[in-house]
Amino acid sequence: MSPDGNRIAFTSNRDGDYEIFVMDLDGTNLQQLTDNDDFNSSPAWSPDGNIAFSGDRDGDFEIFVMDADGTNLQQLTDNDAWDWAPAWSPDGKLIAFESDRDGDFEIFVMDADGTNLQQLTDNDDDDEAPAWSPDGKRIAFSSDRFGVTEIFVMDANGTNLQQDNSFGDAPAWSPDGKRIAFSSNFFGDDEIFMMDANGTHVVRLNQKGTLPDWR
Repeated sequence: MSPDGNRIAFTSNRDGDYEIFVMDLDGTNLQQLTDNDDFNSSPAWSPDGNIAFSGDRDGDFEIFVMDADGTNLQQLTDNDAWDWAPAWSPDGKLIAFESDRDGDFEIFVMDADGTNLQQLTDNDDDDEAPAWSPDGKRIAFSSDRFGVTEIFVMDANGTNLQQDNSFGDAPAWSPDGKRIAFSSNFFGDDEIFMMDANGTHVVRLNQKGTLPDWR
């Protein structure tokens, strides 16, 4: 969802390869923002209306950012690994993302222009899908560091790691920062759950679902 709530960014392979598109909430005014032979995915709106995304146009996935009309494309990362799932901080100054540049996926954060890269997690398993709390002080993510994929929360600088003991992926904070929605296949298929931000009061919301998104 765009910051003003009027547009949706998404990925589609309707022209044979995966590109980034935007459209109005009712599906009208469709606009294709990227056009190349590569894989473009994971679009994320900045608070001021730019779009970050992952693209493999140099042979591996990097983080890019562009204006909402597809212009002013900038490549923010440049390495031989996969940089994936960008997530803007609420103030638009930072971008968190996952990268396997050290052999497995870890959570990184950088300034919105690609500078001042910091690695926030460091273990032998995959840490993925970072999501900022509304106040910008914490980051939720999923990790399989204990054999199953669970939701974790840490401070924005990587400290004070908290395991929420919920089998799930793709965390999404509520606007007030008190709850986290997530996807889980605990019962055999992907479903939507909700819990308090400290991992308590887990509620199963439906029996069919994909990626949770607060609106």
